[in-house]
Amino acid sequence: MFILEKKTEPEQQMWDHIKRQYQGEKVAVVGVKKQLPQTFLRNKQVIFYESLTEESLLAEGKQFLARFAKNYTAFVFYLDCSADVAEQLIDSGRSLGVRVTVTVTEKAA
Repeated sequence: MFILEKKTEPEQQMWDHIKRQYQGEKVAVVGVKKQLPQTFLRNKQVIFYESLTEESLLAEGKQFLARFAKNYTAFVFYLDCSADVAEQLIDSGRSLGVRVTVTVTEKAA
């Protein structure tokens, strides 16, 4: 379970994280419509879902996890959210038995 602070080159940062932490696992990258780093990661054969809106990231993220937890072993939420929302998404994933990474605008203190 990870929280990644978005830094310069967040696409490369996310890809490096996926390679290190989720090698050989079935990973879904989930994000807000029109905000996923499409070209770079799609070339890496990563499965994408652009299904969240920015209105209720936590509720939508939990719904997404509940719906697809049986299909994947890990989820990467590519979001600009608070550390609090990230922690709650990670806890939801943990309760469903899947590993979760969430990107945040700033790291929790």
